[in-house]
Amino acid sequence: AGGRGVRSEDDLISVIQTMQQLQAAGSVMNVLPPALANIVPPEQNSDRRNNQGQSERNVDEEDEGVYEGPKTKMGKKKARRRRPDETDEQYRERLAEAARKYQEYLANRKAVRKPLREECARHYNEMVDGSESSTTKRGTGMLMAHLNYVGGACKPHDVASFKQHSHFGFKHQSESPRKLSKARARTGAIEFHEAVTSGKVKIVSATGHSFGSKSLHLSLKSTSNSAQVTVVLCSGTIFQHISWVHKQNLMVIADCVIELFPGEKLRIQVNAHCMNSSCSCSSGEQMYLTDLYMDDKVRSRFSNMFNM
Repeated sequence: AGGRGVRSEDDLISVIQTMQQLQAAGSVMNVLPPALANIVPPEQNSDRRNNQGQSERNVDEEDEGVYEGPKTKMGKKKARRRRPDETDEQYRERLAEAARKYQEYLANRKAVRKPLREECARHYNEMVDGSESSTTKRGTGMLMAHLNYVGGACKPHDVASFKQHSHFGFKHQSESPRKLSKARARTGAIEFHEAVTSGKVKIVSATGHSFGSKSLHLSLKSTSNSAQVTVVLCSGTIFQHISWVHKQNLMVIADCVIELFPGEKLRIQVNAHCMNSSCSCSSGEQMYLTDLYMDDKVRSRFSNMFNM
């Protein structure tokens, strides 16, 4: 949202009413981020309350202006569109105020993208110098900016307080370097991130193509002129989009063993999880390897962490 410029009040009110219905539907997922949910006013289903907090609404009163919500185990759920003591004009004013707040929200969302991305990239490049590099196809800042943005970050002056990788259950290679099993290490295999950062393997290109089976396409090249290289792309390794395309970032599902002969260039397709289901699927956009990963202990939290 926000890419269409200034919208009419009627358009904004229509969006607000749609969001009211989503909130009233009681979906399992949190449909709206907190900052946006706070803008949307409650539907007009408030009961009058006496001094004891008891409802004074007559359950047999006329149901004019009532719509039927989704079916539940208890039957059809109804929500009133009008507060019992609220006129049409008052309701319109309430929606118009929410629409003005929503327009401001959209403007802030647009304004926060650049400083949020710059702050995240600065922070993670300071953690590991050179980790934000188009030459090596590496970067972490865009992933963190995107997840913070999807999670509701919308105040440009607060970008320095963005939620860092540990909030999402990620580990950083500089803090907890990824290790292969002893059995794999004895064979001389190298962990993928280590192979890339050491220069033994070059990422020629990385692109996302939806999610699941063969969704991460990698083109790799061995920089060795004499030795074969065995690389293990571990499950939990994360690849990010490199700009505000609002597409799904990807996380490798299972370990992938890659054999590269001296100087060989190899193309592979890897199975990968979608990391943010509220965004559309990637469709060939360029991706970078991040310094972040999820290990087996925290990956079980994956489905709950990224339902946003």
